[in-house]
Amino acid sequence: MQKSKLIGNAEVLRELKVYEKNLYSQFKKSMNSELTPILKPIEGEINSTVGSSLKNRMRGMFHNGRTAWSGVEVKVRTSIRPRDLIFIEGKGRNGGLDTQVGFEYAELAGIDRGRAPRPVSKGWGSTSVGYHSYIYAGQGKVFNERLTQTYGRPGRFLWKRVMNRKNTIELKVLKVAELYNLKVSQKLATEVGMTTKRVN
Repeated sequence: MQKSKLIGNAEVLRELKVYEKNLYSQFKKSMNSELTPILKPIEGEINSTVGSSLKNRMRGMFHNGRTAWSGVEVKVRTSIRPRDLIFIEGKGRNGGLDTQVGFEYAELAGIDRGRAPRPVSKGWGSTSVGYHSYIYAGQGKVFNERLTQTYGRPGRFLWKRVMNRKNTIELKVLKVAELYNLKVSQKLATEVGMTTKRVN
């Protein structure tokens, strides 16, 4: 899952959510209304242009498994956690019973280059018998290198497009925040798994 976030006034949001539930719903709708026209074209471009390019260049990503590419769904989520105001979240689209994670793999491939490779993948459950995993055979390194050579560093699809619109997104968030008397104290930042990179 790829997330970017803006930090805001959690105390005010808590009051909205606990004591003014209707107002909090309006806040969420307002934020979605302002940001959806920016984020939907990004989602569409990744699902069409990037998807077509990957089909031509990396056919191995198109299969029947959970790690297959099925495109991305981009959403805005509001939060009342102390250090968050909104998240812009990109997740693989649902390809059946389980959400596909091909987008996350392709978006973030190579992000942990300094970490020694695992001999066996993380496991996952399914409707079939047992708990599944697979042995790494060096294919991940080739996958990472091909993506990096062709599409750039991790954050190569969603994050770079969000950053290209960073100023517009921040202005839209500020516009909504002012309506609800919220203070935004941090510029757009990204949080990917355990890795956080701030953008100054």
